[in-house]
Amino acid sequence: MDVDRNGWASSRVEPLPVSSAYTLLASDPSARVDIALWAHKARMFFGVALEIEPPKAYPNGETPAADAAFVSVLRKGRRAATRVHVVTVPVEEAPEARRSAEAGAAAIGGAGMDVLVQRGRRVWQVSNEIAEGDDPDAPLTLAAILASILLAPIVPPGGGTIFGVKGARERLGLA
Repeated sequence: MDVDRNGWASSRVEPLPVSSAYTLLASDPSARVDIALWAHKARMFFGVALEIEPPKAYPNGETPAADAAFVSVLRKGRRAATRVHVVTVPVEEAPEARRSAEAGAAAIGGAGMDVLVQRGRRVWQVSNEIAEGDDPDAPLTLAAILASILLAPIVPPGGGTIFGVKGARERLGLA
């Protein structure tokens, strides 16, 4: 992945197919990655160590319109971290993501998730395809961490439903 001096993706960032990513719709329109906050929340609430590459910088408070990174996820009991790809784009650039989230919310009767989806201004996606490592739960773990930080619902790969942090923790056996 080509990046500029701030660690931002320098080539066009495309949304991932919803069939192969955990998709989150966040109300915060910023593409800022606050890795210190992410790592703190991951450690405190999930017992997970996170690292990001490339490192990100935001001079003068500026953020990119879209961005991508690899995040290393090291869960308790694992010997090595697993790297997963994360992308973020404005919701207008990911109509498939919004449709999938709306369908997921409708499938569970709304349950308040429909309101969160409508407030979504930014799409964050965690690829379900592992870039490196062997922890099959690393993508869902990272999606759960992001959901807790971004206050965003999660649509699993392939859609069909939508859930929050609690649902993700249950799927991970952490409830």
